Amino acid sequence: MPALTVARADGSTATLPVDVTLISETVSTVLESREGTPDRTVCVLWHRWLAGHLRLLCPIAVEQAPHWGDSKRTSLMEATVGAVTRALEDGLPAGRHAAYVHVQELARECRGLLGLVLDRPGGGQ
Repeated sequence: MPALTVARADGSTATLPVDVTLISETVSTVLESREGTPDRTVCVLWHRWLAGHLRLLCPIAVEQAPHWGDSKRTSLMEATVGAVTRALEDGLPAGRHAAYVHVQELARECRGLLGLVLDRPGGGQ
């Protein structure tokens, strides 16, 4: 099982079952250059995948924030988590084009959070 070692708020580390490769591949798939707009059913599937990844990454990033010792980076993470939470609460828009834009935005946020989680004191994966 793929895993990610993360810093905990209490100063310890924990190994979590996080498949960084799968998350990265999902983001790449959604953001891949393509002609036309995917069907809404495809966007529904991508939304489910991204929502799962984001719900996994957000708490990890929040817990790691104190270890960064960088208030700008912590503020960026907090803003990202807030934006992700609102976007997930709003759900997938009904229109095909709007749904596609929505999943692309979630994919970008996912990529950013993954970067924050991996780029921490002590290394990533």
